[in-house]
Amino acid sequence: MGRKTLSTLFALALAIGSVATAGPAAAAGGTITANGWYEGEEIYYLLPLTGGVEEGVTQRGENDLYLIGGDRAFQGNVAEFIPGEAGYSPHWNVNVVHTAPGKTLADVLASPYASAHYPEALFDDAESILAAQAAGLVTIDRPGVVVLCPVVTERAAEAPGNTPLSEQFPAFPSTF
Repeated sequence: MGRKTLSTLFALALAIGSVATAGPAAAAGGTITANGWYEGEEIYYLLPLTGGVEEGVTQRGENDLYLIGGDRAFQGNVAEFIPGEAGYSPHWNVNVVHTAPGKTLADVLASPYASAHYPEALFDDAESILAAQAAGLVTIDRPGVVVLCPVVTERAAEAPGNTPLSEQFPAFPSTF
């Protein structure tokens, strides 16, 4: 297994562990909520207490979720589709985005694919991630993990009893 594959699996394990130990609201029956990005807009989704990982499922449908450097490592995850669009499902095929060999954060920032929301989000839509991959700036690992995380309104995400994951992220390193 390569370094990035191991770091991907480690990041997913950490995410699942952090969700499983999220605190009193989760223990009392509340739901964990997280922010993410879709076409330049912030979205919200629910995380089951299991972390949403679907055991024994390696791909489902066409709906992809992009983890930039790992699950919520440096920003909210990026969704390909949202409710109401063809292709949307609450079941997400996990994809982990890394800088390509020989490329750096500065290379991505100098490209037309970086988000106007940087440093809050380096990427804020799936199309830009795929274009950055085509341009050789990033690679995308597909670890064969599917998560169940339905998209909800901000109001639903902030409902009493829910526990939001932090929207504060560390700065991006030169490579991720």
